[in-house]
Amino acid sequence: MISRKVAQWTTLSALGGFFVLGAISLTSSFASAMAQTASPTHASNGSYATLVQKLSHGEVRLLNTFPGPDGLTGLVVEPSYGPGHKDIAWGLDGKALIPGPVLNAQGQNLTLLAMQAQHLVPKPLASGVLAKRMLEAPGFTVGTKGPLFTVFLDPNCIFCHRFWDDAYPLAESGKIRFKVVPVGFLKPSSLPKAVTILMQKDPAQAWAQNETKFDVANEEGGIVPAKTLDPKIVQEVVANTKLLAKSGEVATPTIVACVNGQKAPQVFHGMALGMLQDLAKGRSLTGTGTCEG
Repeated sequence: MISRKVAQWTTLSALGGFFVLGAISLTSSFASAMAQTASPTHASNGSYATLVQKLSHGEVRLLNTFPGPDGLTGLVVEPSYGPGHKDIAWGLDGKALIPGPVLNAQGQNLTLLAMQAQHLVPKPLASGVLAKRMLEAPGFTVGTKGPLFTVFLDPNCIFCHRFWDDAYPLAESGKIRFKVVPVGFLKPSSLPKAVTILMQKDPAQAWAQNETKFDVANEEGGIVPAKTLDPKIVQEVVANTKLLAKSGEVATPTIVACVNGQKAPQVFHGMALGMLQDLAKGRSLTGTGTCEG
């Protein structure tokens, strides 16, 4: 039996079809389309294609469907503006779309399992390997004191914006340090914005400006993309985004940190309530991808 609840801190994003804080989201309009009660019935690909187009305001298109658990229909989708990152949503009766992870009674994330079965995400890297590669990846570090952790951020991600608002003051006060690994996948402007930020002499300051001017209503970072992008940095952000996929989910913010006195770091897709305060009491990542001490 499927649990119809959504994991904590998993919610909807600006651009449909992209992971943001957990499993999938197909624009904030999908929240109102969450299934309440209904009996499973057959629905054609055409009806789901129309529903996806309507609820994403034309930003997402349906590629194909597959049988899902407990009468649900799996929907493979991608951005309408062109081939991009493919994701999965769940359809119910051809009348509703369910964003977020679908969990069974054992707590298994059936959405993630479906992503892997449909070959939409690679097998996740070990947390220590991921941490090491993130520390080596193009990006920048915020803060000079406190435990160090890494985080993938997209400049148009509303939940990355909330992460920044909470984390930046803690870093400025010396309680935490975090290495930002910029990615670009949420919107067509995400890659140019991430590249523009990394092109600056002080990327941390540029990212701070992006967040200060963040348009919450439209979920748009405030940085204006440069007219000419450095091809080398474009490839770096593309590589960062591919590395994010190897974390197990294309989700932002994705955090890799040392917590609970464990020797190996842990990977978190999203930020739970009180998490930053816990990280401030933790240990730093080392260059080898292990936890300090």
